[in-house]
Amino acid sequence: MHLAFRLSALALMALPAAAQEQPATAPPGVVADITALSDEFNDGDLEGWTRFDQAFGWPDKIKALDVGRTVLGSLHLEPHHSAWVRDLNAPFLFREVNGDFDVTARVRVRGAGGAVPGGTWSLGGLMARVPNGLSASRRAPRAENWHFITTGVGHVAGETMIETKSTFNSYSSLKLRPAPSGWIELRLVRVGMAIVALARPEGETEWRVRDRYYRMENNPVMQVGLIAYTTSDAVPPGPENPEVDNREVNRAAPVDMILEADWIRFARPRVQGAGDWYGQVRANPFADPNLPEADLVRMLEGPGTDTPG
Repeated sequence: MHLAFRLSALALMALPAAAQEQPATAPPGVVADITALSDEFNDGDLEGWTRFDQAFGWPDKIKALDVGRTVLGSLHLEPHHSAWVRDLNAPFLFREVNGDFDVTARVRVRGAGGAVPGGTWSLGGLMARVPNGLSASRRAPRAENWHFITTGVGHVAGETMIETKSTFNSYSSLKLRPAPSGWIELRLVRVGMAIVALARPEGETEWRVRDRYYRMENNPVMQVGLIAYTTSDAVPPGPENPEVDNREVNRAAPVDMILEADWIRFARPRVQGAGDWYGQVRANPFADPNLPEADLVRMLEGPGTDTPG
């Protein structure tokens, strides 16, 4: 066993027994089992999901949205010209999760006539956002905090990628890595102040870590769900003005991006961290930058891991 993994395991063992014995982590008074938040998208509706635009008074940037009508047993989402970056927002369907979570979705991003979206910056997948209590009527700059993992096309047309992006106080930092087109499983795991982003393309059995995030975030509640955004090549790049851009919908700009979600599944992580801030900064194993990827995945999977399918 690798030394870093042994040390991380020892750190977990050093936590209070109550923090180890139950693999479903939740703050006091919060239901431990969050599997009821899962959705197989078989019932033809979006009951229980919150639309970001409707909840906070933003204009509707969804070009098309249905469950099971376009593709049987799948959510179908097409965005208008939009972006999740810095202070800009785009389509987002979420459920609120209190406490740690392990969320996985099987998704595909494609174009209307092919396996790859047209144009550039056409991506969709999972996002976890910290609520900030703001709405369109009382927007404030530098208030966005979220992490995501998406699939689709990035800066170069025709090249499919996985994008991971973290935004802290509206400053966005992203990474792009080559990925195959087609169906892929994307995953976000929160353990205290650490979030891990993973991906598993169709046909593969092993999870790959695509990014690790760590921040002093004490809010136990996050908005977790599906995002989709795309930029139109017909819209020339120009100075960004969130106060204007977020309040306008460019329905005339041609776009070619479709997000399909076969399912999304919520659970509590198999690994738990300390419940207090000091325990987090002292003993959260996922805050260790030297923890090898294989050991991290092994810790997340734990005994009795479900097989793909």
